[in-house]
Amino acid sequence: MPANLNLNNIPQEILEHIALCTVTTKFLGPPAAIIPLLLINRRLHSCLSASSSPHLYARIFAFKYDVATVIRRLGPERTSTTVLSAELQRRCSHLTRIRCRTDTKIIQSPFVQYDNEMVHAILWMGYLMMLENNGKNEQQLRDYAEMDVWLKEYWFDPQGASSATLSIRMNKWPPNSAQNSLAMWLFWFLLDPGQSLCTIVFQTG
Repeated sequence: MPANLNLNNIPQEILEHIALCTVTTKFLGPPAAIIPLLLINRRLHSCLSASSSPHLYARIFAFKYDVATVIRRLGPERTSTTVLSAELQRRCSHLTRIRCRTDTKIIQSPFVQYDNEMVHAILWMGYLMMLENNGKNEQQLRDYAEMDVWLKEYWFDPQGASSATLSIRMNKWPPNSAQNSLAMWLFWFLLDPGQSLCTIVFQTG
């Protein structure tokens, strides 16, 4: 490398191209490959942050998620690069939380607090992603976040947040809530056609 060539001399558009090429080597999950670039120095962090380069993160969003249906639903004026950049960050955060299965159970513990609003947000996000699915959204939900596993625990674990198992043991219907309605739609969207409901219940229990 020539002595006078360093990262601080590279134009921003070239840095953004490098970042995009780095991130798009992996489809599933958050664009974690951009983090080492952000940590090199202050200039790269300034050039490649979401606040200074929302168009870069909008392109990453379009690489990882189905975007055409979002634009048709909301309109071009409500799907700016800034909006798509923020949506990328929200989805990555929620999908990582789903993957960790943080919210599938209601656990009675002074150290764990069940976040009902977060569960509601996660279920709405998953539901809209499946309504807008052209292939990419389902891959992220199923293959990265493993939302089908999340939903099995939510519905069929004895401590499942749906309260379905507890209600059935008490000869009651599961709670008729917006969350359970969304979770049931998602369950059917992501149900493996080759697996019966009885098998799922048996494996989860």
